[in-house]
Amino acid sequence: MATDETTPPEYQAPPSKSRRLLRFSPQALWIVIFVAILISTNVLQARLNSDDGRTEVFQTSQRFLVLLTTYNAATLNQQRDQVLAMSVGKFRDDYSTLTDAAFLKALQDRQADSKGRVVKLAVTSLDGDEAEAFALVEVTTKNKDLPTPRVEENAIELSLVRASGGWRIDAVTILGTVR
Repeated sequence: MATDETTPPEYQAPPSKSRRLLRFSPQALWIVIFVAILISTNVLQARLNSDDGRTEVFQTSQRFLVLLTTYNAATLNQQRDQVLAMSVGKFRDDYSTLTDAAFLKALQDRQADSKGRVVKLAVTSLDGDEAEAFALVEVTTKNKDLPTPRVEENAIELSLVRASGGWRIDAVTILGTVR
């Protein structure tokens, strides 16, 4: 057997750097995979939890829409106060004017009863201290002249602003009746 005089027969060249990097024990490989999964899970959870205030806008919108559309002759004053407490700006002024004492008395005399239920609601935009929401609200109304309840589904758009006490309603646009 012929041997190269410069290289002894028992000598083997060391593995290249790329081969050394790929040599992991099975335990080390599982640890690397586990850490990668853990980091990915934490990043995903942080993104899900950091909804930029959408949850608060959603909850405020839902609460407001139910308050706006639910009342009866006995609760009109309380309902009005709660709607005004959740409102700011032009909407607050307009609603305050609309629901003056004469209007409330007319609703009481007619024994007005209304129940609102949010069917669908979406936060359509959120930019800093301003947000918009779109909703379908089912409103069931009756009064002494309309003893059989009438059910309508209204498309409503809300504009919200962040105030010191949280999100407040700045504008309400009733886009129309769906049914």
